[in-house]
Amino acid sequence: MPQVVREDIDNLNAVLTVSIPKDDYLPLFNTELRKYRKDARIKGFRQGKTPTGVLKKMFGKAVLGEIINKMLQEQLTDFMVNDPVEILGQPIPSDTQAPVEFDVKDLQDYTFKFDIGLAPTFEVEGLDSETYEKYAVEIPAEMVEEEVQNLLQRNGDQVFPEDGIEEKDIVTFDIIELEGDAPKEGGITHEFGVLVERMEDDMKAAVLKLKLGDELKLNPFQLEKDTTDKYVRKYFLGLEGEEEEEEAEEIAVGDQFQAEITKVSRVNKAELNQDFFDKVFGPEEVSTEEEFKAKLSENMSKTYDSQAEALLFRDIQQRLLDSNKLALPEDFLKRWLAMSNENVSSEVLEKEFPAFADNLRWTLIRSKLNKSFEIEVSPEEVKETFKNKIRGYFGGAGITPDMESMVESMAERMLQDEKQVNEIYEEVSSNKFFEAVVEKVAVTDKSISIEDFQAVIQKIEEERAAEQAAQLGEEE
Repeated sequence: MPQVVREDIDNLNAVLTVSIPKDDYLPLFNTELRKYRKDARIKGFRQGKTPTGVLKKMFGKAVLGEIINKMLQEQLTDFMVNDPVEILGQPIPSDTQAPVEFDVKDLQDYTFKFDIGLAPTFEVEGLDSETYEKYAVEIPAEMVEEEVQNLLQRNGDQVFPEDGIEEKDIVTFDIIELEGDAPKEGGITHEFGVLVERMEDDMKAAVLKLKLGDELKLNPFQLEKDTTDKYVRKYFLGLEGEEEEEEAEEIAVGDQFQAEITKVSRVNKAELNQDFFDKVFGPEEVSTEEEFKAKLSENMSKTYDSQAEALLFRDIQQRLLDSNKLALPEDFLKRWLAMSNENVSSEVLEKEFPAFADNLRWTLIRSKLNKSFEIEVSPEEVKETFKNKIRGYFGGAGITPDMESMVESMAERMLQDEKQVNEIYEEVSSNKFFEAVVEKVAVTDKSISIEDFQAVIQKIEEERAAEQAAQLGEEE
């Protein structure tokens, strides 16, 4: 029967010798030829009566090659699955492998040699002896207070005052284009709303002195800050209805309009009471203003926490790589990469190899730690992660039983997508790995302001962008 023998060259390289005796492949070869005889339509012979010699001459070499290749792949796969030594990459034909010719007139035993790369034997160092810092972003009291006021505004009641106008109000104008002091014949009429605080200063000052039903003259092109003529024509003058934008642009429009205030819309801030606390955080989560602000500050800091965790993980990864400079079968890996990426130049492969090697080292380190941490991801965890993501699409909170049924159905469909399942599996596995590592190392919080933290993130992004730009430049 076929046999695979591994001969170690050193700790990182080995040669596999696969032997396929004639007695093992000959029955398969004859069976395949009989199939060809049954189905082949060859001029000069009745179907099913073609002589074996003719079939061998016409199809034998291809049939034999296909059979030998299939048996070869099966033996290699079986070896890689069952051999206790961890192999890097895939077996590649050895430099010492002599060319193989499939001669159906002289069937013989076949021997194939493959080079393989072996993973280094090591124990992870530097995990228990390191201390790491994790950024703890400080949320200033004024930012918390600003968010409190925003929440009070968003959770307030809408009213329509008639006796005055405030800066946060939305004022609706009914405008008529003027010619001189009189309405222009065939002129533009339109109704639109605008937030008072976005108005130009002079206009804002004038409007704040008015009330519902009052009239004033205005220039719509000078009504709101930081706007464009195109925006004004579309939203303040209602010219979007033209069939072609070019036609709308050609319509001559004056800059003087008579405007009547037809509606004032205001949101009165909610009261800072238990009903408000419950509406924001859920029933009985907080009961005082101090508790509310503390929880709000905590939630706001979580916005930055994921970035802080990513930086911590980046630091842990780099230090473990520095502490575990694993030797690799580099010559083998370079040959394997070249064979696997035939369209990539040797210069590019050589340049990118250090990064590939570090990624491979990290994979080996993480795999070793995963085993020691006994990290596993169950199908139920993958499914629940899908469901949580779906719930997030709908805001997370307030999911009704009917919606849960829909979430379940959507999750089941997503589980049929192998790519998505693999991505979620990796996400869950990475999270578990990070949590396990953090439990093993000493982590201290390092307070940092939002501005300084954002500067750290920006510097890292700029460095990464510069590296990518340099790579692209060299490749070109």
